[in-house]
Amino acid sequence: MKAMILAAGFGTRLKPITESIPKPLVEINGKPVIEYTLDALKKAGVKSVVINLHHLGALIEDRLGDGSAYGLDIRYSHEPVIKGTAGALLWARHMLDEPFYLINGDILFDIDLAILPQRMHTKNADALMVLYKATPQDMNIANIYLDGQAYVKSLFTPFPDTTPYIFTGIQILKPEAISYIPGNLHQPSTTMHLYPEMLRSKRLIAGYVHSGLWIDIGSSDRLELARRFFKE
Repeated sequence: MKAMILAAGFGTRLKPITESIPKPLVEINGKPVIEYTLDALKKAGVKSVVINLHHLGALIEDRLGDGSAYGLDIRYSHEPVIKGTAGALLWARHMLDEPFYLINGDILFDIDLAILPQRMHTKNADALMVLYKATPQDMNIANIYLDGQAYVKSLFTPFPDTTPYIFTGIQILKPEAISYIPGNLHQPSTTMHLYPEMLRSKRLIAGYVHSGLWIDIGSSDRLELARRFFKE
């Protein structure tokens, strides 16, 4: 399997840090957050990784190089303008010719990625979303609705007899799923456009609920939480 890491964003909620450092290079315990993801992908047997770039992208490319330092082959998808999470797939689709992990470049997690492809295969699904159980304080962002058979039934709209979960930004897609991205949008999104279109087309999206470590460092308070966690 291949992988793609989404690393093009401006990191607006982390300003002023991200005015000079792209969010994936923000350090946790002396190590850029994106390197934790690269380590997890290497451990899962991934050999080829695509990283999309825009905001301060040259700094990411300079840091990671061709990937040989991580035991990986890293290629870059340079976006002249931000394409959106699904638009990034359209822009890089020539490099995504087999099932691939798609992971946000600003998260920390301890999930064993190697278990996910078999889960998706067992569910006969075209995609798999890794989800997280919401605490009562986080219910406002729990908007992925999973049925009793562990299939995603709805995004953002409550669905009968389902449970809402938080999307972790970790997923697997078959390359054929890219064909469900609308080509006429400026910045199509995976959650707003790709997955809803797949559901409308009766494609199966499996859900996997992770109960271990998962931290999105996209805001200053979450970044501080991650730094405190790694000091413990």
